[in-house]
Amino acid sequence: MEPVPTDFWGVVVPSWLGAVASIAASTVAVIAFINSLSAKGGVREIGEALNREPTVQGLRTRTLSAAATAAPEPWSFESDGHIGTVRNTSGEVLTVSEITASAGIEATLRDQLPFDVPPTASFDVRLHQALGGPAVRGVTVEWVREDGAALARTYYL
Repeated sequence: MEPVPTDFWGVVVPSWLGAVASIAASTVAVIAFINSLSAKGGVREIGEALNREPTVQGLRTRTLSAAATAAPEPWSFESDGHIGTVRNTSGEVLTVSEITASAGIEATLRDQLPFDVPPTASFDVRLHQALGGPAVRGVTVEWVREDGAALARTYYL
């Protein structure tokens, strides 16, 4: 048997170019993945900093100054990414009227809205994060104080 001639420029070179290009694409994908992990940590730090700010918004007046909010901050929020725990840190009973989530997150409650949260009590919000959503994601808690003021606060994940 005679060896079959191989078309060097038509078969071998394109095959090698394809192999080198796939290795380069894989390298770029790994670098992008590592960069996204470090960026996610930065976004988490920003979210935690925003959660420490006393920025409550009045639903009727749209903004409420920090001096007009109840002291201390009416809620504390802790999340592990799957379950968020919202604790009433004010000295009064607060009525939770609505829980909403930003794009890329689905927030579900065990309790039926509206419900009362006494001082120092807490409730859990189950969080399901969709892939490919925005980097900054948040859960907004809307509540009514005992004096009838309707307020809202967004907590970032």
